[in-house]
Amino acid sequence: MPNAASPKAPLLHLYLDETGPRHPDRQSTAAKHGLDWFALGGFLIRQEDEDTAKARLDAFKKQWPQIQAPLHLTDMRAETKKFSWIGRLPGEERDRFWSSYRTFLSTLPVAGTACVIDRPGYLARGYGSRVGDEKWMLCRSAFDIVVERAAKFAKHQGRRLKVFYEMADPDTNDMVEGYFYNIQENGMGFDAANSAKYLPLTKEEFGYLLLDIEGKDKSNRLMQIADSYVYAIARGSYERKFAIYRRISESGKLVTSQVPAGMGDIMGVKAYCFELFKAQKQQRPG
Repeated sequence: MPNAASPKAPLLHLYLDETGPRHPDRQSTAAKHGLDWFALGGFLIRQEDEDTAKARLDAFKKQWPQIQAPLHLTDMRAETKKFSWIGRLPGEERDRFWSSYRTFLSTLPVAGTACVIDRPGYLARGYGSRVGDEKWMLCRSAFDIVVERAAKFAKHQGRRLKVFYEMADPDTNDMVEGYFYNIQENGMGFDAANSAKYLPLTKEEFGYLLLDIEGKDKSNRLMQIADSYVYAIARGSYERKFAIYRRISESGKLVTSQVPAGMGDIMGVKAYCFELFKAQKQQRPG
């Protein structure tokens, strides 16, 4: 591994957004799909590829001049707020919009990544209810997992990692940045015996690989893409046929398909606490 005296390493950027309630005891917002998750993720991109991704987003928006707000997949799918116009499109035009959007997402020079936690499964394991578990709230667990896997991916590419996240209120921003600096300085806090199979990085490796963290607002072009990627990966963790997930997956845009053979469980997308969901799915008729 390079040291501080080595030539400057190229950068890999991780863009993070979240979807779902971050607190284990907070009631989930009712949704038609009936699923209950918290996910933190988005995509990884080489620094030198960012201009290409931005240009492709601009080109997509030029196809649809009705877009007058930052892309937000939840509102787009619900056809509400600044995206209510989607619901007024004629059937063929509406289909063309979604087809073009899936094509846009599936042709970006990125690696989609996320940690998706099934909230009922998380509670069924007893997490968040035991003494000392407050340090492993959903967002802390997801952040540490997705950043560690991104750091491994950066190491594999001979790069260092910079993290960008969507800003919220000042307290939440401080919390997220605190997670980052804790890993950078102290390494992972998971049980060493339980995490050994995932080949965790050392504190020294984190200290080198993790460069910095920076907040971005919703108007940031790449953060708009992260919004769609994290939702698609979260939904696709339950429903493989979800159209956007299926398209980006089949196009090789998930990090799991871009890592060396046999390393998907160590650097790929992480679906966490899904035992309860899988058991319930097996019990369903048909």
